[in-house]
Amino acid sequence: MLFPLASAWIDSEVRQINRNPYNRHSAFASVFILRGLHFLYSACVLTLTQQPLHEVLFLLRRALQEAESVTFNAPDPAGGCGLYAGEVLPGGSLYRSWQSWADIAERLNAQLLTPEKQAGGRVQLTLRRLPPVQRLSEYGQGSDFQRLNKLEDPWFLDTFVEALQRCNLAPGARILSVGVGSGRELEALALAYPEQAFEVVGLDLDPSAVALARERYVQAGGPSGWRFEVADLNALPQSLGQFDTVLALSVLQSRHVTLDTALRGLIKWHLKPTGALVVGLPNCRYTAGEVRYGARMLNFRDPDLSLLLADAALIRRHLQKHSFKVWVTGKYEVLITGLRGERSP
Repeated sequence: MLFPLASAWIDSEVRQINRNPYNRHSAFASVFILRGLHFLYSACVLTLTQQPLHEVLFLLRRALQEAESVTFNAPDPAGGCGLYAGEVLPGGSLYRSWQSWADIAERLNAQLLTPEKQAGGRVQLTLRRLPPVQRLSEYGQGSDFQRLNKLEDPWFLDTFVEALQRCNLAPGARILSVGVGSGRELEALALAYPEQAFEVVGLDLDPSAVALARERYVQAGGPSGWRFEVADLNALPQSLGQFDTVLALSVLQSRHVTLDTALRGLIKWHLKPTGALVVGLPNCRYTAGEVRYGARMLNFRDPDLSLLLADAALIRRHLQKHSFKVWVTGKYEVLITGLRGERSP
């Protein structure tokens, strides 16, 4: 249990000996012993039994501050199905589920590696430290953002398909997608309405993203009646006309968008009186192939939900003011679905 703290002390002692210009030869034995202790520390595996969560977090956090990864031994979660975290297992150890360990890894900005079965109903787990979260400011062709596939996120996939089905779209309905990016999320339309065809207009400010969307659907011989154009959400032409459904995923909080003005313009000029609106607000961060809960705020070390809650409340209040029935769903992307008129289920 004390190995992470011992490692810090060992390193400190070695640094002091190395800085001392006197008696360096007599200090050789001390360095040898300390290095040996450090080797033993590195080879040891933490064993977790009855430690409460605050001790577990302390130990793992300290270990990850000193090394790229930490390996430890814990009760096998498969041996406590039906128990809640912290309940006592027959052998006296505290139970934690796989979800608990995944949450712990997320909280420590680490990746939970594949576990190894051990004797006696235990498993060996390893957490590997992830690099600091980077802000994905570019989303055009060749950017890291284009590597993301939200349809591989079960929370987004299920809640987005459900939101689309709530829109109760008729065959041939007109759909406007603003901030469309490469258009990957539009593939969910075929999941929500397998036998129906729609007219889709996708708009984005980034020309390279629009080019990707055209390549994905138009040039690849995708659905007919789909087109993608470069346009600024703050100044959409009224000539676009009105649509049965407007999709705005991860775009209304962008730096170049005035949320309130853009929302009002979409509803007033581009949504039919019985139309539906689906707005997505990101609530996650991306780093080294991992998705982390909570949107990153500038100058904040940890996620802060105040902006997300304020914007979600503003959108919900505005929709309800204009006679929309509103649902708020999702996890890593909060989806706000508004329906009004005859189409409300």
